[in-house]
Amino acid sequence: MSTQTPIEEYLMTSESKAVKVLLWLLKNRDKDNIVHTTLETAALECSITKVTVNRIFQKLYVEGFMEKMRNGKYKLKKV
Repeated sequence: MSTQTPIEEYLMTSESKAVKVLLWLLKNRDKDNIVHTTLETAALECSITKVTVNRIFQKLYVEGFMEKMRNGKYKLKKV
């Protein structure tokens, strides 16, 4: 039985690694839009490489979607 919402299931059909990471970040944020994770953890839970997660995180920083507060702590900004 899937724990994903219908929209998550639909978006995951694209097989986009960026979409997978973005949905994972949204699912794992706290009430203040803070995500406590490492690149390794995100990579493991999204079944992709750490290098790919890093590339996606860098894009999210540039686009202003996410800010690195310190190692292991990220703030989602455009949610």
